[in-house]
Amino acid sequence: MRALALLALLSLIPALHAQAASADPAGNVASAKAWAAAATMGLSALGAGYALAKAGAAASAAAAERPEVAGRLLIYLVLGEGLAIYGLLIAILIIFAVK
Repeated sequence: MRALALLALLSLIPALHAQAASADPAGNVASAKAWAAAATMGLSALGAGYALAKAGAAASAAAAERPEVAGRLLIYLVLGEGLAIYGLLIAILIIFAVK
């Protein structure tokens, strides 16, 4: 998993370097903001997916043993999904609010 994340980050270096070499500074800022927002959303979605996978497996195992706790275990799934929502909010802030 770490190797995949490192590979994704390293693959961005040539594209960002090529953008930095162009003559249009406004295009550089817009491009950098787009890359930053995409990386923010992508990494937060990966984190949310990992959290949901682990929490969902544990919650289903616990609910199989004790069905009365199934409702209380849903909060852990909601917390995992919150990671993706926060990532989306930060990506929106990067695109529209950062000058």
